[in-house]
Amino acid sequence: MRTDTLRLLNLLQLLSEIAIAVGYLLGLIPFVYLWSYTWVIPLVFVNLVFAILTHNGTTTKTVINIIMAFLSFIPVAGYVFRVVGIVISWLNIAALAKERR
Repeated sequence: MRTDTLRLLNLLQLLSEIAIAVGYLLGLIPFVYLWSYTWVIPLVFVNLVFAILTHNGTTTKTVINIIMAFLSFIPVAGYVFRVVGIVISWLNIAALAKERR
């Protein structure tokens, strides 16, 4: 794959990772996760496709983030999974930002 294409895919993955983290943060407000999951669930799968295509080392964390997105629906324990999802998204954002340099 061309380097321009890889850079574009990494940028798109970085932006979607930021949107996922924002969705998890909004999900910490009671009942707002019922609204924010409408973009968090699709974006974690899009992120997985980007991670597989670019081979940038975020694939495992992205799969874990997919699991966290679905476990976040658990009423009270979901807060723990949302916080874990935020941490995983932050780790992916740091890895992608480091790779952009």
